[in-house]
This record gives sequence, structure tokens and C-alpha cells, in this order.
Amino acid sequence: CTMDAKFKLLIAEALEMDVDDVNEGLALDPENNWDSVALLSAISAIDTQYGIQLNGEKLAGCRSVSEVFELIAKSQS
Repeated sequence: CTMDAKFKLLIAEALEMDVDDVNEGLALDPENNWDSVALLSAISAIDTQYGIQLNGEKLAGCRSVSEVFELIAKSQS
């Protein structure tokens, strides 16, 4: 499945970056952009946008944007 605009915007806001820079290959780096603040922001936004509660540990283990999208897709099915 392909990431939609809603998801890209959610990630861009969580990582405080430009939505145009968000793509499936974007690496989530715990040292750089994937810190606890970004995680909490993403968890909250995913809950609001998709109505699902993601496990924080599973989300923290994601290393790319596409892995986060897969988590959401699995949680919705």
C-alpha cells in the first residue's frame, strides 16, 4: 500500500520537517529525528487521524517511514 498525503503530513509534523521531504525511504534515526518527542507526537497524531493506539515500543523500533505506515496498516486490518 502507498502512503497517503494525510500520513505524510502526520510524519512531517511529528518530525518537524517539510512534508515534501517525507518519503517511504526516509530513515528514522533515534540520534537525529526520531526522539521521544517525535514518538509521542506521532502516537498522538496516529490516534487522532486513524483512531488506533500504536504500541510505543513497536513504533520506537521502526527505522523508516514505510515501517510506521506498515504498522498502521496492520493495526487497521
